[in-house]
Amino acid sequence: MSSNKNTETVVIVGATGLVGSAIISTLERSHLPVDKLIPLASARSAGKSIRFRGAEYIVGGFDPAVFNSARWVFFSGKDGLSKDYCPVAANEGAWVIDNSGSFRMDPDCPLVVPEINLDAIGKEPGIIANPNCSTIQLAVVLAKIRDQYGLKRVIVSTYQSASGVGRDYLNELIKDSRTFLERGPGAVEKTSLAFNCHPAIGSKSENGRFGEETKLEKEVRKILNDENLKIIATAVRVPTMVGHGESVVVETESQARPDEFREILAGSEGVEVLDDFESQLFPTPRQTENTDPVWVGRIRSAGIFENDLAFWVVADNLLKGAALNAVQIAAALYNRGKM
Repeated sequence: MSSNKNTETVVIVGATGLVGSAIISTLERSHLPVDKLIPLASARSAGKSIRFRGAEYIVGGFDPAVFNSARWVFFSGKDGLSKDYCPVAANEGAWVIDNSGSFRMDPDCPLVVPEINLDAIGKEPGIIANPNCSTIQLAVVLAKIRDQYGLKRVIVSTYQSASGVGRDYLNELIKDSRTFLERGPGAVEKTSLAFNCHPAIGSKSENGRFGEETKLEKEVRKILNDENLKIIATAVRVPTMVGHGESVVVETESQARPDEFREILAGSEGVEVLDDFESQLFPTPRQTENTDPVWVGRIRSAGIFENDLAFWVVADNLLKGAALNAVQIAAALYNRGKM
């Protein structure tokens, strides 16, 4: 490792949130050595205890002074916190893996999906951006298509779960769904996500898009290193708990055969194919919750371009969409440092 730190001290900022908790559980089952864990959270969560690899740790309030002892710092708090303090942690010589949107499009900051572009990370510790959850699972599959057939155009609609917003929103969905069932639809606001869909995620962006759509389009181009890639996204929030689904149509440069592509994906690390047309077995958010892979099904020719594919992608947005991707980055850097 390039860092001069003597111990594998890991700091988790936002340790009690959905993503922070998933980072801790993913670290626990990983091979990344952790000599000391420092979980940090907001004032309302400070003082809580968590268990990690058989030991108990008390969650502290946010304190940037701990960065001077850290080799790894995972940020999963608010964007503003990341923007202000990721550079502080990096200046202390830590590898900083940030799950916010603060640095993703910074030209000096690598935006990394380990299966695709680990070589974007430099040799010295610094800030590494973890992509948006819907971006990661899509990019994993698009990279396979690009490498095998060439990639010209992407049309994607996302079906994103409530957990992508956070624990409070997820609890609100549960509460509203219970009220809807017990008291009828008139008992909840018509804008509630309960038994509903919201085709607008994030703030208004540009060209009729919302923030989630713009993020996905720009991030995919950066990860695939193709600024000219034609891509259009429609992002929809749906009343599922965990797991994002994506319906995708791509135009390829050469002819893409569905059976061949199934075989390519089946042999790819971190990807599972569940695609039984006769038995109608395809991946769903509930099936893929608490699993690591990116799941792919409904692979077929779209028949709208000369060369194309259509498919369905699902992944646990808290794992491969966030925590697992971040821990995979750290593990890869640790292994690189041992070489």
